[in-house]
Amino acid sequence: MTTYTNYNFYIDIYKGNMPQDDFERLVIKASYEVQKNIFNRPITGFEEEVQMATCSITDILYKIEQLENKKNTTISDKTLKSESVGNYSRTFENSSVTDIDVQISNQKEKIKEELRNYLLTTGLLYRGV
Repeated sequence: MTTYTNYNFYIDIYKGNMPQDDFERLVIKASYEVQKNIFNRPITGFEEEVQMATCSITDILYKIEQLENKKNTTISDKTLKSESVGNYSRTFENSSVTDIDVQISNQKEKIKEELRNYLLTTGLLYRGV
């Protein structure tokens, strides 16, 4: 699949700060999300808007990934914050799996919001209704 944007645009124009390896991995998913919402229409004339939407969605997917990782380290409604090996020590912060699920759900809703923010006036989101 062709991606709608690249790392140079992300850093220079969008002013993102995600590491390049993470960006390259997630921009494919973000481009797919944009593609399915614009029904694979040609983006001629709206390249910058589509690139900005793709960058924003890439950032959101990165946040979702971080929340999923946090969820995986949650033990009995507590998140492992730090751990030492010498003289064994663990520090936890209170964070329930449910709270993390709510945050993930909020981020997924934000994807729809960002698509509307960047692409509503382009006609690319038109569903024929």
